[in-house]
Amino acid sequence: MMSSIESTPNLNAGPVPSDSGYVQGTPAARKFAAYAATVIGKLRDIAPYAAIELVLPGGSLMALLLWICRRQKKLSVQTS
Repeated sequence: MMSSIESTPNLNAGPVPSDSGYVQGTPAARKFAAYAATVIGKLRDIAPYAAIELVLPGGSLMALLLWICRRQKKLSVQTS
């Protein structure tokens, strides 16, 4: 069994050296950060449509039609 002194972190320890792998983050943390950035980017794309849906009466249909219209323009520009 550990005493309370052994289980507490050493508060007087100096900063982690910059050549340590913990400064850059573990591979799992970097993977999570990349995933979070992707999700946030997708949410930013959806945000204007969500605002239209919440504010306007019949906003769900308006947002859907606007999304389809803008997506169709993007696809036609990419294929040309």
